[in-house]
Amino acid sequence: MPGLVYLFLGRENALKGEALEELKKQTLSGGDADLNSSVFYSDQFDPQGFQDAVNTQPFLSPKRFVIIKNADRLPKEAKEPVAEYAKNGFESTVLVITADMSPKEAEGDPFMSGLSRYAKVRNFSSPEGAELRRYISERASLYGKQISDDSIGLLTGKIGNDIGYVRMAVEKLANYTGDRKVIEKRDVENLVGRSLEESVFQMTDAMCAGNKSRALLLLSGLLRDSTKPESVIGAIGAALKRKARAMGRSPRAIAWLKECFAFLSKADRDVKTRDLDKKVILESLVVRLSDLSDLG
Repeated sequence: MPGLVYLFLGRENALKGEALEELKKQTLSGGDADLNSSVFYSDQFDPQGFQDAVNTQPFLSPKRFVIIKNADRLPKEAKEPVAEYAKNGFESTVLVITADMSPKEAEGDPFMSGLSRYAKVRNFSSPEGAELRRYISERASLYGKQISDDSIGLLTGKIGNDIGYVRMAVEKLANYTGDRKVIEKRDVENLVGRSLEESVFQMTDAMCAGNKSRALLLLSGLLRDSTKPESVIGAIGAALKRKARAMGRSPRAIAWLKECFAFLSKADRDVKTRDLDKKVILESLVVRLSDLSDLG
């Protein structure tokens, strides 16, 4: 019987990340996560390392958990072993493949459409309406806070439904309200809007213009407000995607966006896995993205 394969599609990487962590926790319940899990990134994919990971038996755990991130950007020679495993995998391994594309885009991609025949497909798109309100309320509860419906309505009116911005806004509001248990409408009015969304867009504009000093100054302001590095990376990614959509799908724009997301992926990985100063990682990211300004 083939192994269990998931294909995570969509561009809401924050939601994708949450689902990955939850699935990993369920899969490795009672086992050693470090010994029984592996992560592969498209820009550093090792076919032999992948084969070793999926073929290794779990240690003191019912399953192994293997992730391939951004599989839509895998080089051609790496796709064959992944496709073959999806078709003929092992029961002892759960494989999760993520791709930064919509289900419709995946249908038109031979590699992705082939994977979807053997995988459980989940789509992660930006929530709307009641789903978005529920997400914001649940996010606030992680900080021990409640948030009124009026406050949620004002918040979404200011920043929309992009999860990267939503998470960063709720985090800032939780820090801003201190010991108070309820996030009120006046808190949103005082804190969210220009100060949040425009800071990220201004920083992105500065990077795209090659203005490193201004981009670093704006980054310093975000970190001074106790915004988590992971939230900053997610918000930069969301801003870059919006900018890329405005640029169109020219080969030049696509090449620029791929370079940007290669650096974003590395920074996200370093923040989560390396014992380095996170401020230094983010500053390095801003400098590298600023150096790509001639591509944009």
